[in-house]
Amino acid sequence: MQNNNEQKVPSGSLSANTESPEQSNYIHRYLDASQLTFTRSPVGTAQLEIHNEVCHIRVIVRRLMPLSNPDQYISLAANEDTEIGILKDPSELTPENRKILFEELDKRYFTPTIKKIYRVKEQFGIHEWEVKTERGRVKFMVRGLNQNIKQIPPARLFVTDVKGNRYDIPDYRELDAKSFHQIQRHL
Repeated sequence: MQNNNEQKVPSGSLSANTESPEQSNYIHRYLDASQLTFTRSPVGTAQLEIHNEVCHIRVIVRRLMPLSNPDQYISLAANEDTEIGILKDPSELTPENRKILFEELDKRYFTPTIKKIYRVKEQFGIHEWEVKTERGRVKFMVRGLNQNIKQIPPARLFVTDVKGNRYDIPDYRELDAKSFHQIQRHL
């Protein structure tokens, strides 16, 4: 069965195992940056052509190590469940291709940094946060603080709101006293 998200490019054959991970012993495919071309569709989605092989009319990009090594080992997928391959080093792409790849990564990993916490108010198990980010003042709701606030030692916090948006506090110890007190009260 052919994936509706890809178009075959004439001449050339597949050089990697094309079976899905569920079908057999799946081996990650590492992609050669010189064989990749990223473009934009008329509606703005990212497309990927692997030269002389296939053109994916929609590509999803993910960092495999988003905190420890965010600019290497990028997974390229045809959809949320079907990986095309892994790009070890995006710096090997042409500037035009790298621009599209990093635009897609920026969209996926948009994480505003919280600079100040005005207030955190709890009502019926939902916490309403009012904060200042580098993009201005924001209000958002967080349900279940234990599940939706992740601490990365020593003092970094990732807060996920009810819509799935993530916010970053790189070091809560460096916040002003009032903001720090808000964190202490609710953690």
